[in-house]
Amino acid sequence: MDVTVLASGSSGNCYRVSDGSTAILLDAGISISRIRKGCRFDLSSISGCFVSHFHGDHSRAVNDLMHVGVPIFMTEGEMKAGGFQCHCLFRDFEDGSYQEVYCGTFIVIPFGVQHDTPEPVGFFIQSSLTGERLLYFTDTFYIRQRFAPFDYLIGECNYDEETLGEHIKSRETGAYRAKRLFSSHMSLANFLQFLKANDISRLKKIWICHMSDDHGNAERIKEAVQKETGVPVEVC
Repeated sequence: MDVTVLASGSSGNCYRVSDGSTAILLDAGISISRIRKGCRFDLSSISGCFVSHFHGDHSRAVNDLMHVGVPIFMTEGEMKAGGFQCHCLFRDFEDGSYQEVYCGTFIVIPFGVQHDTPEPVGFFIQSSLTGERLLYFTDTFYIRQRFAPFDYLIGECNYDEETLGEHIKSRETGAYRAKRLFSSHMSLANFLQFLKANDISRLKKIWICHMSDDHGNAERIKEAVQKETGVPVEVC
């Protein structure tokens, strides 16, 4: 799979994923003009956009993309919260699982994550063309699920405990903000624990996304994740 990071962070998030036959977007939290540029001005090549939750840094271009014919997929809870009308990601309320979506040569399976919005999700994506799998999660403080071996990971590591602790000690970060981070964004410790809990034998590359400018030390996070996995790590 080919991954292009169009934007990552609190100012906007958007990723283009392609297997050579089908291209999709993960989140759309930047302007449509930036998305056009990142897609080489060919939005007709995008088969769908899968949005994790309604916050603006993940959904800014949703309406604009719909207007140019790009199918948008969101959960019912996030659509209602954001006032969107797009394709619904349906959930089995007996076991909480979501129905898979066939989008060209991609099979996209949503899964619930832990954030401060009504129904946020991540996505487990498999290419029927290459057999490769990609896992995407953002804006969650931990992941309950365990996954089949995957080849690529785009995952949030928002902060590391040492850097956040320094900011709390210096009072640059107040108690309210720190509490929100603990309950809605992933720490380095939780990210490493997630990796240990899953089979990463097929893993080829990791993109660290949505890292905080204030509370994340890119070098520290990259070094710790590379040490745990032994694969290339890119901090977006």
